[in-house]
Order: sequence, then structure tokens, then C-alpha cells
Amino acid sequence: MPIFIIFMALLTTSIFSYVFIYGQEELQVQSQTDKVQNTTYTDPNNNYTLQYPNSWKVEYKEPYIKFGYPVTQFTLPDHLSIITISMTDIDLDEKEFKDGFLIYYPLILQERFNNGLEILDKTLKNFTIDGHTAGSIVFNNYVDNSLGIIKGLFVTSVFENNKTLSLTYTSSEKNFDHNMDDIESMIKSIKIAPK
Repeated sequence: MPIFIIFMALLTTSIFSYVFIYGQEELQVQSQTDKVQNTTYTDPNNNYTLQYPNSWKVEYKEPYIKFGYPVTQFTLPDHLSIITISMTDIDLDEKEFKDGFLIYYPLILQERFNNGLEILDKTLKNFTIDGHTAGSIVFNNYVDNSLGIIKGLFVTSVFENNKTLSLTYTSSEKNFDHNMDDIESMIKSIKIAPK
């Protein structure tokens, strides 16, 4: 009888060990699959570089009007989430930008989206771009009856050479938070080219 009990104990231990090891292997395989492969994007005008997941589609768009600025658009695999980035000249230095961001930039966004934009959060504390303070605004915007409400994040900063980089991320309310880790990694990776 004691031999039977010892055999059962060994059998149970070995089954448990197999299940544990198998489970660990599954976790390792899954975590390797989940690792995001990043690609470096270099702005065609050599203004900045950044890292983005290689599953995103990237498109560089020349301005539609003579004195406009080019835009780079990233489309995420869900086809509902889009990031646009532009770098432009601005008549503000960093101090003026910080002093006026919380007041004036929400008004600029209101003008840009003009469909009942609702500001959910605005701050100068959540992000930096290449070591520079960046302002951020989280918002909801009603589009129409078919698309409903989109949720967005606007992040911008001003640099020494009177350049400003602005990033706008929009998605469905459902997918917005799901993509935020990748968006935050992208923002952290931005490097501004010295001029």
C-alpha cells in the first residue's frame, strides 16, 4: 500500500510538473509572439525620427495648399485608429507655448474638429517629446450617426528653432485605450533633428 501511495505521489508530481512546464512554454511562445517589432520612420524632410510597430501602415502626404505643411499618417491594423504627425513653423518660443497651451490649444482643436468637441483632459504633465515639455489634450468628438463618437489624443511641443511637432491620435471609444501603450512608446521614441 505505501508503494502505491508513493507511486501515485510521484505520478501526480510528474503530471503537475509537465502541466507547469507546458504552461510555461506556452507563456514563453505567447510572449515572444506578442513582442512588437518596431520600424524606424525618418521624416522625408529630416525633421525627426520615431519608432512604430511594423504592422502599421505609413503614408507621407504633401500639403494640399501652397503654404501648407506635409503630414505623415499611420493607420493601425484595426483600420479605425489613425495617427497624424506634422512639423511646422510657429511664432512661439517654449515659454510662450507653456504659458498659453491650456488656454489656446483647446480653442484651436475646437476650430479644427467643430462637431461638438468635448475636452476630457488637458495638461502639460503627461508627455515630453525629445526632452521638451509637451501639452496633451484628450477629447471626444461626435462625427455623425454612422461613426458616432471618436476619442482622440492631441500632443504637441515647441522646440528651440521655432518648430512645433503635433501628433493627433483618433480611434473608436472602444479601441482608444487598447492602442495607448503603442502610442506612448511612439511619442517617447521621437527624436528631433538638430537644425
